[in-house]
Amino acid sequence: MSRSFGINALVGYIRFVNESMMIRKRYTIGLDNLPAEGSRYFIISNHQNTANDPINIIFALPFRYNITVMARANVFYLNKYFTKLLYALGLVPAFRSDFDGSDTVEKNNESFDLIAQRVNSCNPFLVFPEGGHTQGHYLDPFTTGFVRIAFYAAQQTGWKEDIQIVPTAHHYHDFFAVHSDFLWSIGKPLSLKPFYEEYQAHPYKVMRRVKNLMHQQVGELLLDVGEKDYEIKDFFIRTSALNPSSLLDIELPERLKAEKTFFASLNANPHYDEIIALSHELKAAEDAVRLDDVTIEKKPALSSSVATICLLALLSPLFIVSLWPNILCYRLPLRLLRTDKMFTNTYRYLISALVIYPLCAIITLAVLWGCFGLPWLALVWVLLWFPLARFGLYYYGQCKRVAQIWRYNRLKDKILDIENLRRAIKDLL
Repeated sequence: MSRSFGINALVGYIRFVNESMMIRKRYTIGLDNLPAEGSRYFIISNHQNTANDPINIIFALPFRYNITVMARANVFYLNKYFTKLLYALGLVPAFRSDFDGSDTVEKNNESFDLIAQRVNSCNPFLVFPEGGHTQGHYLDPFTTGFVRIAFYAAQQTGWKEDIQIVPTAHHYHDFFAVHSDFLWSIGKPLSLKPFYEEYQAHPYKVMRRVKNLMHQQVGELLLDVGEKDYEIKDFFIRTSALNPSSLLDIELPERLKAEKTFFASLNANPHYDEIIALSHELKAAEDAVRLDDVTIEKKPALSSSVATICLLALLSPLFIVSLWPNILCYRLPLRLLRTDKMFTNTYRYLISALVIYPLCAIITLAVLWGCFGLPWLALVWVLLWFPLARFGLYYYGQCKRVAQIWRYNRLKDKILDIENLRRAIKDLL
């Protein structure tokens, strides 16, 4: 499946915005495990962060890969031109009885035909077998749909060609942070050819076996803390110094290993229930005083922030300049977010890339060029938006750090109970 120059240009622009705005550092482990070009294969992965997941997986691969992805069917009915764009980008609709009605599921046959055609043209197909995104770092059960499609693609070749399934998993240390790190781990592919004969006699039995095998392999690649007590486990992942890896200056792959070890130990701890109960108290107490656990662990002196405050004061005019239009990109999409928090960065990214940045570029050029006759200033400002966005995030992060230090020192005498709770949890860990 070849793409037109216009589609390639759009994909390049979306990739550029993603790498500039959303991703700080990208890690790909096991790229050699992908079958050679010219092979027929499916890529499966966990699904946690809505549209950011397929985008980041696709962008972890070289530009020449034309990957087919299934997307929820309702987005294909927003606009006929948008529908054509989705198909041109390599997306196909997935109809789900829970969302689209049981009478629409038969329409998936058309999608299966298209997927089989593209896979047998040696274009990989990316699928998320959980059937929907989870609400955090855990793996839901798999459906058998992806296995059915894979065997269907094999059937279309007369069972002559080998179809493979590649288990992968991705990891975000923080789902909601802008300019964050992303890790994609690729496991060993499974050849379906040894299953062809048995599948034709006992399809459901074979599909369940392959599904369970793939679930196990994907689970071994990711951070699966389980859905039970997830609020506190998320607290350990993102903000708690009680998780030792949060204090270490290590790369995301090493952090993933450390966190898997930490949560395996936590889940096996004989004092698990007591740790969780105390951690709820700790989180509530820290939220009440608006202090994060890492600051309390480090006990910073007020004098350590003086130099930072002076530098922030000097750089404040540049920070003000950086707010246009980046403050809109960060805040405005969240106004549209009503329910599912896992859409946070999807809204930030896609609305910013497709609407806010282009619209604000037109406004900036119109005002500075058309009204004030300053075309070079307008052009330079637009070209500097993404570097300024990174600066603005760094500046904002330093302001939050200084505020934490000052709050800690102002409330030092009032956080004795928090420190006692932390010691109690540490002793149990």
